[in-house]
Amino acid sequence: MDAELTTFAQTAGTALVALIATDAYQRAKQAVVELWRRVRPTETTAVSDQMEETRSALMQAQAQGDEERERELAAWWQERLTMLFAADPSAIGTLHQALANVVADEPDHDRTRIDSIRITAKARDSARVFQAGRDQHIVDR
Repeated sequence: MDAELTTFAQTAGTALVALIATDAYQRAKQAVVELWRRVRPTETTAVSDQMEETRSALMQAQAQGDEERERELAAWWQERLTMLFAADPSAIGTLHQALANVVADEPDHDRTRIDSIRITAKARDSARVFQAGRDQHIVDR
């Protein structure tokens, strides 16, 4: 798998686990379950259950101050997302937008501030790449 896909899976897994610990959990869960439903529909119920198990384990880890367990949970989701992105690379954009929408709906005091974003892309053959740090509207005629 490309390094960019792996990097995004790592970032997304960490962001997902961070969202699981907030009031945005239900919306984050819905976004992830919908993504799985689109890419791997037979795993939808299992992913929903795994989100619930992750939330429970995460809340317990935070109550005990167990940062190692939190990192393990993030690594587990990073691995799951890496496999999903390998099956369907277009899922990257879908998940990115879904999580961005979840974060955007949160009150300012609940948001994690992002000071910089590094975006890289590789275009091969006749591919085109469109990148933006925020809104982007493309009209292809």
